[in-house]
Amino acid sequence: MKQWLAGHAGTVRHIALGIMLMGWTLAAPAAAHGQSPAGGWLSIVLASDEWPPYLGNHLPDNGILSRVVTAAFARANVSVSYRFLPNNRSLQSARNGTADGSLGWAPSPERLQDLLYSQPVMSARMVFFQRKSDQRRWTQLADLAGLRIGITIGNFYSAEFDRLVQQGVLHTDGVADDLSNFRKLLARRIDLFPIEEDVGQFLLARNFSAAQASELSSGQSFWSAPLHVVIWRRHPQGAELITRFNRGLQALQSSGEFERMVRETRLACQRSQP
Repeated sequence: MKQWLAGHAGTVRHIALGIMLMGWTLAAPAAAHGQSPAGGWLSIVLASDEWPPYLGNHLPDNGILSRVVTAAFARANVSVSYRFLPNNRSLQSARNGTADGSLGWAPSPERLQDLLYSQPVMSARMVFFQRKSDQRRWTQLADLAGLRIGITIGNFYSAEFDRLVQQGVLHTDGVADDLSNFRKLLARRIDLFPIEEDVGQFLLARNFSAAQASELSSGQSFWSAPLHVVIWRRHPQGAELITRFNRGLQALQSSGEFERMVRETRLACQRSQP
């Protein structure tokens, strides 16, 4: 037997190589390199924050943004389920691949390292909430120098905002969630709190008394933040998922269904019980 092996070493090597290649072929996923079988249905999990009225586990249709994202994906043969996580863990889940992706995020240089971005789904009107008794007037962000600005850790408040913070022009104080920033604002521990206007009004109405909410106001927008669907950059079907979503979103918007869904879900969220 040893003599046969010695005399047929090349043949043995070719057989072994063939077996290895066959094993790799059988082990490869059917949808490798972002290609799904015949454009069939895919199922994904998107991690989500609680960000009412746009995102929320207990909101009608999981919120305004969730409804239109689900509908856009469905038009491109992708079914979506949502995993709701506290604070900004949803973004981290998308960045490390423990979820297929997430939604409602503006691009930043750091996030682009790990995530693929869709076309923007809608825009968030970012404003500063402040106390009515202590109104601060400004025309550009640099005018806010010297004020205490509360931020939610992990959130992105625009490239200009980040630049001014890094230059020491703006002074920020970070906490883990938006409600804590509203409490600090009411307690006069910060002067301003940047947040999307509808989200801020929703949180005030649901978590504070009418008297407390009446102490605060919001003014002009400092940034129209684009909200995107994001997919883990190393996802084997990431490019296809982005392409499908963009196609479905365009169809939804062209049909007029997008605006109808936004109106209906916004009203339903306003009427929903706390």
